Amino acid sequence: MRGTDDYESSNERLRTICGAYRVACDRWWEFRGNIRTHRIGSLELADVTFSPCAVIRDHRDEHYRGDQYFLVLQADGSARMRQRGSEAWLRPGDCTLIDSRYPSVFESAQGFRQYSFHLPAPLFNERFGPRNVPMARTIHGDRGPGRVLSEVLNALVRNAPSLQGVELTDMTLQLVAAALGTTALTAPAAADAERRGLSAREVSHYIEANIRESELTPQRIADHFNISVRQLYRVVASAGCTPAALIWKQRLQQARVLLEERSSRVPIIEIALNCGFKDGAHFSRAYRKAFGQSPRTSRAGWINGMSGQSKRASEADATVAAIP
Repeated sequence: MRGTDDYESSNERLRTICGAYRVACDRWWEFRGNIRTHRIGSLELADVTFSPCAVIRDHRDEHYRGDQYFLVLQADGSARMRQRGSEAWLRPGDCTLIDSRYPSVFESAQGFRQYSFHLPAPLFNERFGPRNVPMARTIHGDRGPGRVLSEVLNALVRNAPSLQGVELTDMTLQLVAAALGTTALTAPAAADAERRGLSAREVSHYIEANIRESELTPQRIADHFNISVRQLYRVVASAGCTPAALIWKQRLQQARVLLEERSSRVPIIEIALNCGFKDGAHFSRAYRKAFGQSPRTSRAGWINGMSGQSKRASEADATVAAIP
């Protein structure tokens, strides 16, 4: 298995990437796993390879990451996916949908590899409306629309490097609708945001100006620009991320700049609060995940003479260049 993690490391990565999920197995000391994230155009993907185990999302939601749907493509091995009384048996090429809001169990007796495409709930719900979209139902990848869906998803994974910045979410939702035998609602014609030329750069500037607000959310940004959350997702997709990801990226970049100010003696907790974090523990976890070290270590490094000015300038240039 490529670049494997042990039981504890796999659980930590699973919580960080997918939310309130945990690995369970009898012989935990023998467990090996690998979970990595990629971005394919506007889609976020978790590539998961686990040895025999169960993956459980129960009622404990301290790691909950927000409403989203997981479009799961079985790449290797087999797995049983259960949620709210439904059950999907997946073989290579098969797909299913899982709602992150509710408890679920994934089981595999031999181990498996899956690609989990994360579909933001606002886009999913606007596309399908109030109808009851079936979760944990097998979408067979060997025939009909299910095969088209499976082949397209595999093609996206193979061609990920050449798809940067491409809007793929609408197409994926249309294919899911066809594979489930339902009809997705018609996408809004020429969104207001597109007609008046709203850009990801404008959204980024608004976030930067309001970065201290802990309640800064995609809905609030959409309300400011008088557009729907769905339209906001379409605009920000050109920057290669979601609105929520852009908010956290800006928060963390601002916090790092403040930590690296040589003349600053502002307490770290105050920096965290000024950048919109609600508490120091949350800030520390997010900062470590983004930059590979704690805020305290980062500040100490710069105080001890690291080349902060040039590094900040290059990071700022890279951030601006990534936002059209």
